[in-house]
Formats: sequence, structure tokens, C-alpha cells
Amino acid sequence: MIRPILFVLITLVSSLGALPAIETNATGKLAADEKLVAEAHAASLKLREDALHKTIAKSTCFPSGTWGDNLWCLAALYLNEKTDEANARLLKRAKDYVATAPTTAAPTSPEAPGNLPWTFFSITDYVRIIYLFHSKSPQFPGRLKPATEAAMKEALWLWVRGESKLANVGTHDLLLLLGTENHDLNRRPSYYLSTALLKQDPAYRDRKLTDGHTVAEHADAYTTFYREWPLKRAETGLWVEVGSNTYQKYSWPGLFNLHELSPDSLIRQRFGLLLDLAFIEEEQISVNGRRGGGRSRAYPEPNVFESYKNLLYAHQGQPAGSSHSRVIETSRYQLPPEAILLRYRSFPAAAPFIIRNRVLGALDLSKLEADPGQRLRTDSALVNYAYRTPHYLLGSTLQNPALSQPDPQTGKPTVIYAGISRQNRTCGMLFDDPASAEICSVQAIVEHGSGGRPQHPFWSVQHENVIILQRIAPDKLMGSYSTGYVGISFAGKALKKVENDGWIFASNGKAFVGVKFLDGLYQWDSKNEVVSPAHFDPAIDQSRILLQAGDIASDGPFEKFQSSVLANALKISADQVDYQFGPSGNRLEVTRYVPKTASTFTLPLINGKPVDLHPPTTYQSPYLNADFGSDKISITVGSIKRTLDFSEQQK
Repeated sequence: MIRPILFVLITLVSSLGALPAIETNATGKLAADEKLVAEAHAASLKLREDALHKTIAKSTCFPSGTWGDNLWCLAALYLNEKTDEANARLLKRAKDYVATAPTTAAPTSPEAPGNLPWTFFSITDYVRIIYLFHSKSPQFPGRLKPATEAAMKEALWLWVRGESKLANVGTHDLLLLLGTENHDLNRRPSYYLSTALLKQDPAYRDRKLTDGHTVAEHADAYTTFYREWPLKRAETGLWVEVGSNTYQKYSWPGLFNLHELSPDSLIRQRFGLLLDLAFIEEEQISVNGRRGGGRSRAYPEPNVFESYKNLLYAHQGQPAGSSHSRVIETSRYQLPPEAILLRYRSFPAAAPFIIRNRVLGALDLSKLEADPGQRLRTDSALVNYAYRTPHYLLGSTLQNPALSQPDPQTGKPTVIYAGISRQNRTCGMLFDDPASAEICSVQAIVEHGSGGRPQHPFWSVQHENVIILQRIAPDKLMGSYSTGYVGISFAGKALKKVENDGWIFASNGKAFVGVKFLDGLYQWDSKNEVVSPAHFDPAIDQSRILLQAGDIASDGPFEKFQSSVLANALKISADQVDYQFGPSGNRLEVTRYVPKTASTFTLPLINGKPVDLHPPTTYQSPYLNADFGSDKISITVGSIKRTLDFSEQQK
């Protein structure tokens, strides 16, 4: 429920303005929806203000040191409280940096931040401070004292001069990443906003950066670049680090800054559209704010970004606040009505449906030697697939584990998916029970092997309520590395588990899942929460696991579901799994992937046809639809129908 707001009536708005045209005669329902959205918007503003007051209640805030100091100063200046202290802190750090900044600055990174007056991931908040409070700001001019503003400008100049390269800002390179996706979304938006601000100052406008181009030239190039960037992401698939537990919180604040702070109206408009699209896409595949389906650089556990989102949804009883940024708290962006109605009106779903969205992740290595980062392919052959019913969401990433391209240096085949796409993949099931605050889950879990994070640990295929996944054996070119066992995590006190004829069945009373290890015995951990292959050998293990979900509305009760699963035709050989299931006789035929013979691998068959990794659509669901490459995305939620048109310029 939304907390009641009795003292204010907010006009129903999205980031584009008034509520889109609604085609309905159900005026009572329309009025209720308008009230729901208006109350969510008002409650969100109150939550954001409360969070800012909590930030400045003490002299420091998490994270410690420079990072937390920046967040504290942003909160204080936004509230117009303790502004002298905030100015003093900012002035000291900026002056210290200016006094010691190297003549030739090397690019910063989280591992080597140098002596910056911000940390790598708080540059977004630092830039926000100077934009909101400088002497000519359209938002809150003059809250920065002249000396503080001058020192901060000089600090940003000394930083950006050695960081930004005009060669990395061409519109032909819209899918080029400087580092990881979250690194890029901290770097280049801040390069743009810094040079755009400095361009307005005659003392900086004509200064040359280390690449020989002026501040004005950089600002102009970034303006052209960021006019097109959100359009490209909307057309091809939004994210690489999809639903990352660690990195969503670092990526999204940059989008807010571009939407609200850019001096260019088209950039502000298109990033507003992108935020609307991103929140709608995120919500349709989430259960009470927790994203399900296939995710990258992710783990089967709660995501701290959920509390960031709850600052906007104002979901009663759920944590709301940000840990590593104060961008959302100081933003006036409001969720589109569709996202709010998805959370509070559309789910639990009335009937099963499929979500089929393209995502980015495949690399283009054709220009590797000249690239400063990594370039993504427009068509990445990755599909985020989910099956949602009244009581669960089952989802995974459809992929081709053998998809390769020649390494430019060795000529040998190498996996086409970027490390940030194939790293720590997870998939599985979220139980949807609005009567319980607990979100139960059954999801793939990857043990860290030796070295860094698990890469290319498993691959999966899904059709409706069945997933088959396989651990990928180690191989330097086409296999996994840093990968321990691939198992299944069962999370939730409400889950009842039953083992029967080699299957592990689990239920919260409303949804069910059956899990079967197809290549031998399994074992439980000491807490009876994680199951993995028995006698695991990391050098050769290629275990296959089958998951089948059920809903009490169509497959229940629990005992009936178990009997139906046990009666399905399942044939297992060393190289093949052939599974027939469901009343319509669905059939999955899955060949084992062996890295050393990757060239002979064949894609799984779904009812006799190869899995489609190049669908004609970028988004396909009852709520979100667009052809691949289209700049127009259709949104249908309840009685709201509108088009997010990235080609149209705001009048």
C-alpha cells in the first residue's frame, strides 16, 4: 500500500509531463489510478527529503572518507542547511587537490583514484554539487561560495584534461565502453558535464586538454554523442550488467544527471525517456522490487539497488534509501505512471505471459587494437527471457555458449560475450506472494574458483516454465575460468522442500519448482540451502540441471505438480537431454556444450526449432513492445497506452 497523503494533491506527471491519453470510460478506475500515482509521487518526495535529513544528522555518513563527505555536502547544500560547513569541506578538499595535482594526469580508476577530492564512484555526486549550486545554476544558484565554486572548477579541469579524449566520443562508437559499463557511466557523463560547465567560463573555454582539443570542442562533441546514446540503447537493448547486485547502484545515477543537468534540452528529454523505459522494463520483470530473470555480474540474493528504487516507489514497509549516492534523493524525477501501476495494480499477474527482451553483451573485436575500451555489437545474440504467472517469475538468459570470433592477436576463436556480460550469470525463480513480505527464490549459484570472478560459468535455455542449464568446463579460449561448482540456492523460510526420485521439489504453498541434477548425485551444504553436484571435480565437471516451475492456479496442488513432473518423458545421455513436458507436449532437446569441440555445437531445439537468439523485436511482452532497431517503444499498462518516441524532439 502507498502511505496516504492527505495534505497535498499532486498533478499526475511523468518525466515528460501530463499523464498520457487514457482510452477508457471507467472513470472510477481512472480516478483511483490517478490518486495512486499522485500519492506515490508525493510520498517519494517526502522519503527523499527524510533521507537527506538523516544524511546530515551526523557529521559524517557512509561511505567513510572523501566519498561520504561528498554525499554529506550534497545533502546539506540541497536542504540549504549547514551550508557554511559544506562549503568549507568542499573548499579544503578541492584546494588540497589543486595544490598537488600532477602536471600530466593519468586516467583514474576505482583501484587507483589518486588524491582526487572525490572517489571514482562519487564523481557523479561531485559534478551534481557544482551544477545544482554554482552562481548561475538554474536550480539553486549561489549556495556554493565563490571561492568554493572556483576551487571545484579548477579541480574538475585538472581531472578532465587528462581523462577525456575526443577520439572516444564519436557517434559511430555509441556502443563503445570505456572499461566496464558502470565505469563508463561514471566517466563519460562526468566528462561531458564538466566540459559543458567549463565551456561557459571564458577562463576555461579555450583551454586545451591533453589530446590537443579545447574544452569547447569536447563539450560540443559530447553534446552530439549524448543526444544519440539513449536512442541507441533503447533500440538495441538496455544493459550489459543486467540486474547486477553490485553495479546497478553505480550506473543509474549518471542517467539522472544527464536527464536533469545537461545544458542541452534534447539530451534531457531523451534521458528522461530512457529512465521511463528502464524503470518500466525493470518493474515488469521484478517481484516486489526484486529483479528476476537472467542477470549478469549478479548473485541470488537481495540487491541494494532495490532500496534506491523504493525511494521512488515509496513502497510501504520496504527499505528506501541509497547507500553510495545521493543523486536520487536530490532529484525531482518521478516514476512514469506505468511503472507505478505495474507494481501496485498489474501484479500478481492474472494469467501467464512471456517477456522476451534483447540485451547487450557481445563484443566486436574488429578494431580491438585501436579501441581504448570494448565495443559492443548491435546484435548481441542474447535474450532476457522470463515466464511470469500469478505466483512466480522464472527467467534466464538465452545464449549460444559456442558463439565466437577470432582473437585479433592470435587468430584463435574466443568467446564473443564480454567479460561483464558472462561474469557471474544467474537465473532461476522468484516466488510471487503479496501476502508475505518474504521473497522466496530458487536460483543458480556459482562458486568462486581460483583467481577472479567466475567467467562463462554456465549457459542455459528456457521455454516457458522449464530451464535447462549446464556448467561449462574450463578452457582458456571457449570455456569457463575461476568457476567452482554450479548449484542451486533455495532461499526463503516459507519454502517446503521434498526429495523424490532424484528430484528436489520446493513450494511456498502457491508456486512450485522441481530441480533435478541430470549427471549424478547431489549434496546439500551445512545449512540445507544450497545443493551442488556430489564428487565435484572443477577440471571436468559439466553438470546439467533441470528446473521446472508450477503454479497452484494451473498445476496444483503441490502433490499433483510433483506427480506430473515425475511422469514427464525425460531422456538423458552423455551428449543430449530430451525433455517433454506440459499438457501441450512441449519439448526441449539440448546438446551438451564442450568447449574443445565448440565448432560442432548445435543450438537447443524448442519444439523442433532452434532457439531464436535474434528475435525481430527488442522488447516483447504485454506491456513493452518494439521492433529491433526501432526508435519507438509501445507501452501498454492497464488503461494507459503511449509511445516512447526517441525520434521526436521536445517542442
